Amino acid sequence: MSAYYELCERYGGGDVGPLKRQLSELIEEDPDFLDPYLMLYSILEDEGNLHEAEAMLNVAYERALELITDEEGRWPDKLEWGWLENRHIIRSILNKAISLWGNGETEEALELFRKLLATNLADNVGARKYILAIRMGMSLEEFEDRFNKGGYYDSEVMEWFDENYERFSDEFDQWEEMVEERE
Repeated sequence: MSAYYELCERYGGGDVGPLKRQLSELIEEDPDFLDPYLMLYSILEDEGNLHEAEAMLNVAYERALELITDEEGRWPDKLEWGWLENRHIIRSILNKAISLWGNGETEEALELFRKLLATNLADNVGARKYILAIRMGMSLEEFEDRFNKGGYYDSEVMEWFDENYERFSDEFDQWEEMVEERE
């Protein structure tokens, strides 16, 4: 993990060839640390190598599932963002869910977003917002056009969520209970 973050700090833009090689070396060293896969996914997508990018994301996603599911494929009760060791796994699953949504596979995406929220009710990655958007019939493109402010989401998305989530209480009952307990 530290070698990956050092590599990210050293990279100053420009030619991504050496970066791609170094990321591949990190994957060889530790195939179960998933952030290098995700960075390669992003680079490949930026280069227009969509087939290769999707393949890289699929490898990260499958490895993530191998790391967290039991022999019957059941997810853990908790997969909390607060544990640094979980973040690369959560990011891999989140990226897969977003990709599925973007490809029109909304039911599959919704299932993953629901699992992410159920295992991490603090919802540091915002799965509940994606769930709400899908339930309201939005595409990923519509969601991004409305809320993406150049690589981040501002308070507008939270205001929108607060105004609309109660319409789908079946999705957010557990999350709402957790919020009320914390207040």
